[in-house]
Amino acid sequence: MVPYAREEIMDKVDDLLKNNPPHMKGVIANDLVILNIAGDEVHYWSPRLTFRVEEDEDDETKTKVAGLIGPRPPVWTLFMFIYFFVGTVGFFISTFALSKILMGQKSYLIAAFPITIVFMLTAYFAGKYGEKLAKDQMEILKDFVREVITFDEKVENEPLA
Repeated sequence: MVPYAREEIMDKVDDLLKNNPPHMKGVIANDLVILNIAGDEVHYWSPRLTFRVEEDEDDETKTKVAGLIGPRPPVWTLFMFIYFFVGTVGFFISTFALSKILMGQKSYLIAAFPITIVFMLTAYFAGKYGEKLAKDQMEILKDFVREVITFDEKVENEPLA
């Protein structure tokens, strides 16, 4: 929760995006803000930050800012495909091999199970490596949101009597 109205937050987001350095670009769609790394700094593992700015239902002077930072959609889709494909193929081949073994037949397909585990672990560690490569860029995106929700309080000096 941020103690400012939704319009103030969205105006600040808009101003910051207009005056932002060239290494970041953003899109505003109603309550949704999508931030990406841009320019020469973009690489396969570059993150995306999506956050929603919603007015608090109980208090219109407060705003809820909630977001998600993670891989861009093509990276996410690739890893979900790898996990699904390797898991499904490994499951069916291992099930087939196990059923042959239980029937007393020889099956070398049972080796698919540890191979599946190796592929899954490889995908997992590749994802962790990519997360490590994107760490600095994630901090840039987080700093943008921190700047959005931080307002400098104007303190007026009262004249001394």
